[in-house]
Amino acid sequence: MKSIPLVCLLPFILFSCSGPSSHSHRSSFSAPQLPPPKAAPNIFKVYSTTEDAVMTDNWARDFDMSGISFNQRQTVTLITKRHVVMAKHYPRNPGSPVIFHDRNGKRLTRTITHLRPVLGDVSVGLLDRDVPQGYKIYPLPTPREDYSHLVDQTAVITDQNRRLFFHKVRLVVSNFISFRYDQPQLHGWNKKLVGGDSGNPSFMISGKELVLIETHTTGGGGAGPFYGSPQLQERLQEEITRLAPGYRFKTKNL
Repeated sequence: MKSIPLVCLLPFILFSCSGPSSHSHRSSFSAPQLPPPKAAPNIFKVYSTTEDAVMTDNWARDFDMSGISFNQRQTVTLITKRHVVMAKHYPRNPGSPVIFHDRNGKRLTRTITHLRPVLGDVSVGLLDRDVPQGYKIYPLPTPREDYSHLVDQTAVITDQNRRLFFHKVRLVVSNFISFRYDQPQLHGWNKKLVGGDSGNPSFMISGKELVLIETHTTGGGGAGPFYGSPQLQERLQEEITRLAPGYRFKTKNL
């Protein structure tokens, strides 16, 4: 879809563009590592919304994507056992099915029952019930006022076609983070984000953990709300509690 030019740092807002499978079992996984140049970006070998999926058997298996629901372009990401975040301008509405696949491709279905705006381009949705063990709940960065040390570090970027790309952090300011990609690319592939990629999450690698830092609002290298923002986290927890008391997101130092 045609992008919409904006002033400031935002290149454009990402609006919507428009047989049985089996899964292989791996009992243990390594910590996520940045791949070599031009490594294949796909998370799934065969993706299905109605059955178990077949995962790719490469470096991507060590990136736990089981807490991301890709069954609609309006991608959502788990932050508690029962709450998901998404782009407010590109939401998945109440009543929508939410399908996850664990690291071995096992399918799980939930339903969004309620939706609340948070701050900026963030909405939080409530699932009809908790997800079980085996499906990843992503921590957010431990809040702090200055995250400028993330600039030029490599971030993991996802897109609507269920792929992983590796961009550099360009800027972190208050509630906002943006990315850029370099040529030649040092890790995997990079991608110019386009309409339909909205809401897909970005992560930093912290040891064995993927830490949620952003969900896409704009295209190009990508930019959106920064989940390490103290203000965003305060509002997010308020809405989580309003939807279902007793749940809290976790944080991890970056």
